[in-house]
Parts: sequence; structure tokens; C-alpha cells
Amino acid sequence: MASAAASSMNTKHRREETVQPRVKVIKGGRYGMSRARQAFSTAGMVLVIALFMGLLVSIVASQARITELSGEIDATRRELTTAQSYYDYLSSSMDSITNRTSVQDVAEGRLGLVKADPSQVTYIRLEDESVIEKGTGSTGKFLESIKAAALSLIDSFDP
Repeated sequence: MASAAASSMNTKHRREETVQPRVKVIKGGRYGMSRARQAFSTAGMVLVIALFMGLLVSIVASQARITELSGEIDATRRELTTAQSYYDYLSSSMDSITNRTSVQDVAEGRLGLVKADPSQVTYIRLEDESVIEKGTGSTGKFLESIKAAALSLIDSFDP
């Protein structure tokens, strides 16, 4: 009996091994497309992937440019802040220098100048047709006489 049970199990086991799954073939699906449709489908997928890659590259490039420009803006702001502080320093220095009392202190202390006495100031009023002539020295008189002699000599040659 044991041998009958063992043989029946062996046959069942063999039947399960020999039974193959049923495969049903149907027309259509991706494998049923013509070659032209399959080529267009592949080209479309490549185009979509290329489009997405292009967008990704452009986003990365624009972010890199934004980062670069932000660095330039920060550097320019630092330069502006430095220039403004230097301007403020120069402006305060100019205000302290042009202060009337500091100018007077520099004039009297460094240069040894003194205030003018009002009695030392003389005002001259010139009329509309007044002419001031500067007196010439002996050298100027000598040159004037040479000039006059040369002009008279030139006039004598003229018929």
C-alpha cells in the first residue's frame, strides 16, 4: 500500500512538472505596431527627454548666473559702503578745516599772519577813464629808446 501511495504521489508530481502554463497570443500592443509607428514613438520619447534635459540645464545655468551676479552685487555694495564712509570722513575733515576759527588758528599759528588793522587799509576809487601807468626803470627807458630809433630808421627807408 505504501508503494501504491508513493507511486501515485510520483505521478502527481510528474504531472505538475510537465504541465506548462497556457499562453494566449493576441494581436496589438506595443509589439504589434508597425516599424514606422515604433520609430515615431521612440523619436517622441527622445524629444521629450531632450526637452526636459534642456530645461534642466537652462535652470542650472540660470541659477549659476544668478549666484555669480549676486556675488558681484555684494562686492559692489561693499565698495559703495567703503566709498561712503571715506566721503563722510573727508566731509567732516573739510568741515573742521574750513571752520573759521581753525582757519584763523592755522593762519596765525603756522604762518605767523596777523589781523590787518583797519587803519592800514586804503581804498582807491578810480574814475571811468583813469589809467594807471607803471613806471619804467632805466632798463625799460633804454629799450624804449632802441625801439624808437629802430622805428625811425625803418621810416627813413620808406620813400
